[in-house]
Amino acid sequence: MSPFEYLVVGEFRNDTPKEMSLYLEMTCEEVVLAPGDEVELLARPDPDLLPLTTDIVEGGLQIHPCRVFDPDWHIRFKGKLIKPGYPTRLSEHS
Repeated sequence: MSPFEYLVVGEFRNDTPKEMSLYLEMTCEEVVLAPGDEVELLARPDPDLLPLTTDIVEGGLQIHPCRVFDPDWHIRFKGKLIKPGYPTRLSEHS
């Protein structure tokens, strides 16, 4: 499946003066957003993906799919499709 066929499941923007992270579970991927960065979060279509649970944690947000262990997360940043790792700093993809 092409990542372009994935679902956009969220849009996130860092409106704080500090870096913040999106912790993508259950695969322990992390996306670090600098102030002003915004991304779209994408996942492989699956009937058990939604709803997502988003928790505020120290330093950012922790995002869990409903009943899918590996949603094959991707992010879209400035038109680029990126497969996140641990960690993925968006400043390296500008």
